[in-house]
Amino acid sequence: MSKKSRRRRQTTRPRLSPAQMVQPGEQAESPKPVAVSPAVSRAPARALRDLREEYPYVAADLKRIAVIAAVMLVVLIGLALLLV
Repeated sequence: MSKKSRRRRQTTRPRLSPAQMVQPGEQAESPKPVAVSPAVSRAPARALRDLREEYPYVAADLKRIAVIAAVMLVVLIGLALLLV
C-alpha cells in the first residue's frame, strides 16, 4: 500500500475559453457605454460568434453526420430498387 503524501494539491483551474469566462449579463471587453440603435441589434451576431468560439467541432460533426445520412439513403434506395 502506498504512503499518503502530505503535499497540498494545487487547485486546478478549469480550462475555459475567453468566451466561457464571461458571466451572463457581462461584457467580454471593458465596459464602455455604446449607443445602439433599436433597429440594428448586434446581439445575434455576437452570440453566433461566441458559439463558434466555444464549439468549433460541431460544424465538422454535422458535416460528417450529413455525409453518413446521405450514404445510408443512397444504400436504402439502391436496395429498394434491387429487391423490388
